[in-house]
Amino acid sequence: MDLSYKEKQDKLNIRIRAHKEFANFDIADWMEAFLQRKPRVNILDLGCGNGNHLELYLKHVGDGGSVCGVDREASLIAEAKNRYVDATNLSLQVGSMDDRLPFEDGHFDLCFSNFAIYNATDPRQTILELKRVMQPGAELVLIGPTRNNAKEIYEFNERLTGTAIDEITLIRTDRLRLEILPIVQDIFAQVVEEVINSKLTFPSKDDFIQYFQATMLYEEGAEKLGIATDEMRATCATEKDVILSKEMLAIVAVKD
Repeated sequence: MDLSYKEKQDKLNIRIRAHKEFANFDIADWMEAFLQRKPRVNILDLGCGNGNHLELYLKHVGDGGSVCGVDREASLIAEAKNRYVDATNLSLQVGSMDDRLPFEDGHFDLCFSNFAIYNATDPRQTILELKRVMQPGAELVLIGPTRNNAKEIYEFNERLTGTAIDEITLIRTDRLRLEILPIVQDIFAQVVEEVINSKLTFPSKDDFIQYFQATMLYEEGAEKLGIATDEMRATCATEKDVILSKEMLAIVAVKD
């Protein structure tokens, strides 16, 4: 089964903006605290998208360090380059996590893959490549959803379409815990996992629907069925303060 997903730039931006505006806790806060634990010099962001977290990495490596971002979508890399035109210590390139990484052995002291690793065709090969480019003592951080993530949106989708979740999304939502975590535990001797909870409170049903329409769940269901926005509004039971709970898993591995 093909679990890959071609991210659409405008929809990614909608979801990022919603998390910034409506979440009581942003994953960037967790990442900031993690980055502060010790000095960082060379950071890789695999599946960096449009560069949402690159500013955070650049702040922590300082002028003497470097940040590399890789994503398979050329349009997202182009947007990231436009956002950070003055960052001389930032390298951005188009590339797939399914291929050999274009870096020498032992180059990075920290590797991140945020909401991306579950798209890998062969996660074991991707994790082995990440380990190869890590220095001894370097850390690998993988972040993604759990099965309990955004359960309200699946309940809404079921009322709307009659189907709670399509098969591909169902697999992807828990792939990090069920498939990728055991691989990481097999490859690395030191592995820690942490569940991260937050919630989004949308001021109106229209804000919630806009977020829903920016998801793959919508693309695989309601959009294909031709369901109109008016029907979505009618299906949304709450007029304002629509809650969407978010449960994420962070896996942190250390290379011996």
